[in-house]
Amino acid sequence: MDGGILYIRDDHTYAALRPRGLVAPQNSERTMSLLYRAIWKDTTEPDRRAVVELAREIFSRWALDNPSVTSLGVGETVVQDKVITVRVLETATEYGVEACSREPRGTAVWSVTMRALATDVAVHVWIDVDMETDNPTQRVVVGSPRLVDSVLTLPGSPALGVSNIVTDVVRVANGEAKALVDVLRSSERTLPFIVVAAPPHDTDVQWLDRAQRIAHRVRGIATVVVLDEAATATFKAELGPLAVWNGAVRTYVPAPLDTAADGWRHRYVQATALLGAGGEAAVDRIVYAVAQLSTRRRVPAELQVFTGDDRTAVNQSELEQIREELQFETDLAYEELAEAQRELARANGHLDRLRQALEGQGLAEMFWRVSAAPEQPDETAARPETVQDVSEAVEAARTHLATWVTVAPSAVQKLEGIDTAPNAFALGNSAWRGFQALASYVQAKQTGASGNFWSWCERGDPLSWPASSKRLAMTESETLRNSRHAESRIFEIDPAVGLGPRTYMEAHIKVSEGGGALAPRIYFYDDTDGPTGRVHVGFVGPHHLVPNSKA
Repeated sequence: MDGGILYIRDDHTYAALRPRGLVAPQNSERTMSLLYRAIWKDTTEPDRRAVVELAREIFSRWALDNPSVTSLGVGETVVQDKVITVRVLETATEYGVEACSREPRGTAVWSVTMRALATDVAVHVWIDVDMETDNPTQRVVVGSPRLVDSVLTLPGSPALGVSNIVTDVVRVANGEAKALVDVLRSSERTLPFIVVAAPPHDTDVQWLDRAQRIAHRVRGIATVVVLDEAATATFKAELGPLAVWNGAVRTYVPAPLDTAADGWRHRYVQATALLGAGGEAAVDRIVYAVAQLSTRRRVPAELQVFTGDDRTAVNQSELEQIREELQFETDLAYEELAEAQRELARANGHLDRLRQALEGQGLAEMFWRVSAAPEQPDETAARPETVQDVSEAVEAARTHLATWVTVAPSAVQKLEGIDTAPNAFALGNSAWRGFQALASYVQAKQTGASGNFWSWCERGDPLSWPASSKRLAMTESETLRNSRHAESRIFEIDPAVGLGPRTYMEAHIKVSEGGGALAPRIYFYDDTDGPTGRVHVGFVGPHHLVPNSKA
């Protein structure tokens, strides 16, 4: 496969510790994940059957890695470990081809399936990339396969709804910036737009190359736009805090783009995150996000003819397992919502007490004063109010909380799947809240507070973390400490603590109880009474990397 790296998130593995009354469903050992989905149609070509035949020929050459072969026949073709199947669908009004290539690679089986259909009015194309594995820690390559590049060379003007499918970076000049804003705000837009702003005064010579790499990896599922400096200025004047500038990248998903409150929907990656050693990881997260978004795209009714025949048979046991999983996650979501509502009520009560205290001092205007929203993310600000994902939460902790919390250089582990989950924003801000709670705890200890993190949280400080077994654990079970899983909790720590370069950590924040094997965890060591007087974070990553005997 071409492209970057994506962590598999659809493993349906569930953590052992569950809210009371909830029973995690059982799961199968082997899982299938849809990694990429491109769908488009063309209404301009008159000889639509010929276009479908060309698509079949292109697939055959790609699957066999032989540019001189003709179209594969109907049926199954085996080439070493690769199995290629072709079937044809033909009626009085339709002609279609479905071609699939399945190939084992390591512990996984990759599938690339192309479906092309000619109707009376259009040619429809649907390309999926799937991976099946029994290893939930499998890291795999994802992105636009070379097949998509070739199929997009077919005659016609491919589009998904009103959004054209483009094969290269779109350069927008100053005079076109306002039109771009209109496109982004259109309720009919169907594709994400990744907008890359020019850096000021050519301070980043790689920015155009980076945009080209992103465009190659998201071909068929997103549009990449680059703005020169003049266009960036106009774009910013039109969109204000919803714009992008100074070499940053912003992904505009098909969602409202009207007020500053909509900003969280459209992921903003600062230029500083794109430079240096972490730049490729930042690019990966941009690509992963739109790839995951593509997998949630519904198949048009016209293309559902390919899901007929014997495929209409339903595996009742699989349906029952899916139902159990959905019910479990729904019940868990209701519990988390109730907890969030309780926390909001406590926070509102605290705010009201602050208001009364300020009014008593004749300082009521301090409470009601509303600061204007910043025009752009300020990297020198004390602390950001929100972050985009867990990776950004870690960087924010390293930047703004380093006086109280040390995040080990090796702490971050396999956040790709977490950062591209549908609830990435919520997980990121929950993690950011956890880091801030640790920092506030350290500050409290420095001013004379007693006890550990749990007891401090129980006191109800406004910045505390929920002191609940569903959200926080200070120790692991005796069984786990004496099992093979204990080794997975030995993490890097500052040698100044006096425990060597690595030590066993068992206290951890449960960023999310739901989410199965991808539920984020933050493992830490409390040295507030020790030589460093701070908290040391040794691990930030998915639950499956720190398993217990039941998970």
